[in-house]
Amino acid sequence: MIWIINAPEIPANARSQDIVWNVLEKREKLWFIDVDATIDTKEIIDAVAQMQDDFTTMVVLWIGGSALWTRAVFEWLMWKNHNEKSWVKKLYILDSIESDTISDLLEILDIEKTIFCVISKSGTTIETQSQYIFFRKQVQWLTSDWKKHFCFVVWENFKYKVQLESDFRVFELADNIGGRFSVFTAVWLVPLAFVWIDIDEMIAWVSSVKNSCLSEDASNNIALTLALMQYYYYKEEQKNICVFFPYSSRLAQIGEWYKQLLAESIWKDGVWVTPCSAIGVTDQHSQLQLYQDGPQDKLFLTLEISHSHNTLFIDKKESLTFDTLMKIEKFGTESSLINEWIPVISLAMDELNERNIAQLLYIFEFQIAYLWELFVIDAFNQPWVEKSKIITKQKLQSDFPDLDLMKEAFCL
Repeated sequence: MIWIINAPEIPANARSQDIVWNVLEKREKLWFIDVDATIDTKEIIDAVAQMQDDFTTMVVLWIGGSALWTRAVFEWLMWKNHNEKSWVKKLYILDSIESDTISDLLEILDIEKTIFCVISKSGTTIETQSQYIFFRKQVQWLTSDWKKHFCFVVWENFKYKVQLESDFRVFELADNIGGRFSVFTAVWLVPLAFVWIDIDEMIAWVSSVKNSCLSEDASNNIALTLALMQYYYYKEEQKNICVFFPYSSRLAQIGEWYKQLLAESIWKDGVWVTPCSAIGVTDQHSQLQLYQDGPQDKLFLTLEISHSHNTLFIDKKESLTFDTLMKIEKFGTESSLINEWIPVISLAMDELNERNIAQLLYIFEFQIAYLWELFVIDAFNQPWVEKSKIITKQKLQSDFPDLDLMKEAFCL
């Protein structure tokens, strides 16, 4: 369960009903609205079960927003030390083309027991192409039966999909689904299912929050409330920086995904909402000085976990737990901000589990959909990201005229 503990009052927005109606009219583009009815988890679970019989480790090859929230869910539910345990299925997410990072990964992989999940929806992503070509060579050096070590996630109209399907396990998704909005698709569900995360439960819990995210009453709709507050403080009080400040180190990657979600969706066409992230209590000792004494251009979104899975007492009398201390420190941070008239929206969830992470990600996606309507922008494109990709490809073709990564990767 997720709820708002405290939030500043803002004037009612007469457009609330129209905003919800307009979002529903664009349901075809906002595919995630009906994810609970469109995703076939059984097909994914059955396919992954076969992988689990043959492999102990999955390495996901990709780049960008898709990697951020998968890592976020993995760290939230399994924690950072998961891969150090000997008896578990392991998951490594490679969203880098740094030689040192790839070399570090190679040192700890048992290639013969590893399956690589290649995620490039369009197939044109240079970083993923290069990762795949490199690791394909590593596998081919060890075995002639190398194809069983790879599976793919691509768009349904991917140029080489039929060719891939003749040799590999291929998962597809609709062509209108972009990276940062591909939560709850095979992009996300295949890696998580491999490490025994209950993806059925996650999809089921989306249904439980769906009606509230479609409510025209902002008091019953957290996503709409967050969007209205973001819009109000940007337009009326010039709060152009949004700081996501969860009080759990397990939520660090959620902050990274939320930054990307806001930055790539909203920062365009003259709307300059800049996302930042911090972690309580750590960043009370680093960033808080800037937030308190710096420019008053920020809106804060905090998040606390009501109940930890572990109760650890600090004192001999066992009167003070680390959880209680964490909440007291959060109270101190929020109070110091509010006392300086800095707006703070405080969210809470009862515990870290599949239900809450599914609902939180769903709420944040709806928030972006409502901001799309409020700011009257296209929240689903990223023109400057695309311009960078074009220049990169032109430079690569100029420096390596005889190299065609697309052909080498997919014309097998």
